[in-house]
Amino acid sequence: MSKVDFHLHSSASDGLFTPRQVMEITASAGLRAAGLTDHDTVKGLNEAKEAAIDLDLELIPGVEISVYEKNREIHLLGYYPQKLNKLSAALEDIRSKRFRRMGLIVNNLKKLGFKVEPEEVLVEAGDAAPGRLHLARLLLKKKYVHTINEAFKTYLNRGKPAFVSRESMSAAEVLDLLNQVGAVSVYAHPGNTGKEVLDELTANGLQGIEVYHPDHSKGLVRYYKEYAEAKKLLITGGSDFHGQNINNHGYQQKYAISYEYLQAMKDAIGRS
Repeated sequence: MSKVDFHLHSSASDGLFTPRQVMEITASAGLRAAGLTDHDTVKGLNEAKEAAIDLDLELIPGVEISVYEKNREIHLLGYYPQKLNKLSAALEDIRSKRFRRMGLIVNNLKKLGFKVEPEEVLVEAGDAAPGRLHLARLLLKKKYVHTINEAFKTYLNRGKPAFVSRESMSAAEVLDLLNQVGAVSVYAHPGNTGKEVLDELTANGLQGIEVYHPDHSKGLVRYYKEYAEAKKLLITGGSDFHGQNINNHGYQQKYAISYEYLQAMKDAIGRS
């Protein structure tokens, strides 16, 4: 059966591998199609497209945008955006807020006695806008933590001493933006708390749900699949791949899903 992974990240945001390398990794895993959905940027899509052509792999162009409202973080995916210039302009404002937020988080770490500078995080991020995962990797390299997970659980997650809330658009505003640029909107890894906002998101134009995700139990998969089918929403899924480490990509093909779900999306938007 042909497989597709709708949810992958590259070094254009907070993934370890370049867009080309991500395409190579998924192609070598035997996938038929792969979605590049970097955080708040579409800058990796051209490189991914060129690589996909070389590899005879189908690229699903996308983006992931995060918002925080009602005491929860909501991640929205946008697939096949048509007006890239308009989308890029909106994303640039989001990226600028990432830089401001990182400066505040680093300042909090300094107050805790950490010897870390914003410039070091920028080096870790490369061409991408800095995020908490970049900072977590830096803390690991400096041996302040033993694992990435420890960095988040001890310092960087909400409620922890270095955390700073992000400035963000509302979910309704992101859904409106994705609609304006012709993108298919999908609620990413809604988890347990996502049930509470599904009806509101759907009323605001949500078109799909990421049913299959590493963080979803069988019960959650069943719940969101039934919800999507009842509301006639598109179903997606994927690995949410960021890369394990530079020497071992750690990609797990088991999170890829049937190509029929991509075909349903393409049928819905009239793509061949």
